[in-house]
Amino acid sequence: MGNLVTSVEIREDSIRLATVRKRGKYLELLQSIEVPVFSEGSEVPDKDEPILIAMEEAFKQLKYRPSCFALSIPCSVSIVRSLTVPFRGQKKVVSALRFELEPHIPFPIEELMLDFSIVSESKKDTEVLTLGVRKQHIQNYIQYMREFSAEPETAVINSLGLVYLWKNISKGSGKLKSALLIHKDFSTLAVLYEGKLVFIRHLVLGVQSYYENPEVFAREVQNSLRAFLARWKGKEGIEKLELGGLCLSEEELGVFSRLVKVDVEVVSLSQMIRFPDSMKHESEDTLMSWYPLIGIAGITLDPYLSFNLLKENQSLSSYLSSLSRHLIFTNCLILTGLVCGAFFLQQLSLNNLVYNNRYKAIANELTQEIERVNQEKGLDDNIDLSPFFDPPLLDILNVISEKLPSDKVNITEIKLSPPDMQSWWIRIQGTTTDSAFITQAISELKQVNYFNIIDEPELSAQGNQTSFAIRIQKPQKLLQEKSPSDEKKQ
Repeated sequence: MGNLVTSVEIREDSIRLATVRKRGKYLELLQSIEVPVFSEGSEVPDKDEPILIAMEEAFKQLKYRPSCFALSIPCSVSIVRSLTVPFRGQKKVVSALRFELEPHIPFPIEELMLDFSIVSESKKDTEVLTLGVRKQHIQNYIQYMREFSAEPETAVINSLGLVYLWKNISKGSGKLKSALLIHKDFSTLAVLYEGKLVFIRHLVLGVQSYYENPEVFAREVQNSLRAFLARWKGKEGIEKLELGGLCLSEEELGVFSRLVKVDVEVVSLSQMIRFPDSMKHESEDTLMSWYPLIGIAGITLDPYLSFNLLKENQSLSSYLSSLSRHLIFTNCLILTGLVCGAFFLQQLSLNNLVYNNRYKAIANELTQEIERVNQEKGLDDNIDLSPFFDPPLLDILNVISEKLPSDKVNITEIKLSPPDMQSWWIRIQGTTTDSAFITQAISELKQVNYFNIIDEPELSAQGNQTSFAIRIQKPQKLLQEKSPSDEKKQ
């Protein structure tokens, strides 16, 4: 998955698109689009038409091509349940989750699209936090997006977008952290334990609800915290409640803290968001309205926090279009490689054919020249043939190694004379600790037919080391024979 996601929110009164890119630890809002849905009343024959018209206008304004689309689901239609599953292990929990959840929902379990988070595990069971939505609340949204080839890969409850932003900006030493995240239309109470979401409750109370009756608001929050602590098996308690989405004075903050009976600290969810220059002059309320969509994009891009209501229901058919594009691209690469390989092989074959014909022509010219020379006068009398009758050098070296073995003699140099030197042919130098052996070896070398030793070897003793130098000449019979060029000179 790439690092560019477009979150889509489909409402009865508007269509909203937020294209977000991940830059390090920040989420960068590249483009925000909001198109109102104009409904002409109950006389409209097709109730989907105004939504499709608005979506068409929104997608026309989209400047970026995202790597995937994420669908925002309103938390007002979601279901949250905390369960104890009498199994341990991811696979067993998944297989038993629907069976355990069925008695707690007011409609058939087959109609539920869900995702879950493991809160804790004991030796016998697993605490699970489950979030789900009835299929009918998602299917229409997906069908709308398919009309514009924008099949969503993820569907996330909008409140989780706020939780994601808070999770990434919240800092604290305690293992148990809680937050009240207030949006224009809803509020979310969330609790994290060691970075994992262990409790969440959606309240149908927005910003205006707090200002109208803060006591009712605080009572709902207090009851929710009590419900969580009643089920919580850990020893930690909630020492602080972080508040996002409200700008309160010190006095208002103190009043709210006394009402919920816990310390309250205001946090800003915008710390990890980078807005475009065109939105920097917008009001805080306008910017906050985009937080859920930006957070949903962050969840989609984050491999460590995965909440996706489409995960369980995604089948192979939902990936066919994406898979087919990858297969077509891969096959095109393979075909291109084969075509390039065939082209290079053809070029090599043509190149080899050219060289083959060239070498054949040169060979024919040489053959014709040899035949012409032989027909006219044969070989030139000035050619010296004596080197062709010299004994092979490998045979000579083999004989020397036999007569002067390495365990008796240390040969330091074997030198072959230039063609114009007459005094010696091969010169052998070395040392030995056995002077008697070198004398015997020289006498054996004089009996070899490959060469002659006429001059006496040079021997010099220094301590127990005897140095020697043997000069070898060509066989005597070769020296007596004269080449045709020598006879002509005489």
